[in-house]
Amino acid sequence: MKALKPQLLKLHRWVGLTLAVLLTIQGLSGMLLVFRDEIERVIHPALLVESAATRAPVQALMDAVEARHPGVTVSRAEFPASEDAAVLFKLTAKDGTRWLTAVDPYRGVIVRDGSLAAWPGEWMFLIHDSLLAGPVGETIVGIEGFGLLFLALTGPIVWWPGRKRLKQGFKVITDRGADLKWRTLHRAGGALIAVVLVMSATTGVLMVWKPEFRGMLRIVTPVTDKPTPKVSEQPGATMVPLDRLVAKARAEYGATALRQIRFSNEGRIAAIFLESDLTIRAEGAKQIYYNRYDGSDVGHYVSGALPVGTEIVDWLITLHSGMFGGTVTRLLMVIAGLSLAGLSACGLWLWYSRTSRKRKRGPTSGVPAMAEGA
Repeated sequence: MKALKPQLLKLHRWVGLTLAVLLTIQGLSGMLLVFRDEIERVIHPALLVESAATRAPVQALMDAVEARHPGVTVSRAEFPASEDAAVLFKLTAKDGTRWLTAVDPYRGVIVRDGSLAAWPGEWMFLIHDSLLAGPVGETIVGIEGFGLLFLALTGPIVWWPGRKRLKQGFKVITDRGADLKWRTLHRAGGALIAVVLVMSATTGVLMVWKPEFRGMLRIVTPVTDKPTPKVSEQPGATMVPLDRLVAKARAEYGATALRQIRFSNEGRIAAIFLESDLTIRAEGAKQIYYNRYDGSDVGHYVSGALPVGTEIVDWLITLHSGMFGGTVTRLLMVIAGLSLAGLSACGLWLWYSRTSRKRKRGPTSGVPAMAEGA
């Protein structure tokens, strides 16, 4: 292994330099997204509402949004766990413009409304998810994830000082120049956070190529896909009020809290997301799909009652976001995101410093260069 270290160091360095800017973006955006809901409540005070004894009907909230944006497709409604928070509706116009509308769940009035540019949290999510570049951006993020996985695995190998000098490997030297300070900080910091970065990179890659991951799991264990029901358009027909669908879902699947309603098939299918009491996974949901014309159950996907392979796939986002252990693991993911950005910036500085010194020395002939640590 010792003989491989120089080659691994060179690969580690060039992969890191190639992806440094993208990794910095991913680290900072991911760090902010961990506490996205809390941050948005601070930067958008209108999302905080005064609670009341009764809530407005869900259908009334939907009607208010559709009246404000006639002809614009509502893709989902998100119902926060907090009693003093607005319900957030996400819409997509025919030209592809995304819009978000927040509604007071007690009074049925719109408290905030704007396009994607007016909602930094949503904008940040799309940067982290796809670099604002759609499917092409998602693929780039996936490739970037493979690169991060390589860096997080090879970094500790290059860093490893041996068991007898393990303590020395975590020492940051601050009194012998900037280069040595940042190099030793880069090595020690990378070694400390490597395990978390491996998990983050692995789950990120698997989410980008989730269909392929499902296919691999099917080789060894059953895996089910989410329902994709279709309903033909019925011109002139009225739709069942959303409150009736929510009540039906609670009566048949358990009276747990409403978390989301997602619309598909041009709004003809409504998926009611109830909090699942069958799983320990944060944000696990009982998803029931209804035909909005007649209220018939056309599919369900209940977290905690799915095949093992399916549950594994669903755990990816929980692990990736740090939601699996509450505040402690969320803080750990914040540290990981900040560390990733710091390691990337530090790597760029070390490369710049190294090349600057070479230029100042000028060309050398017949003199072997001294090896430098990572």
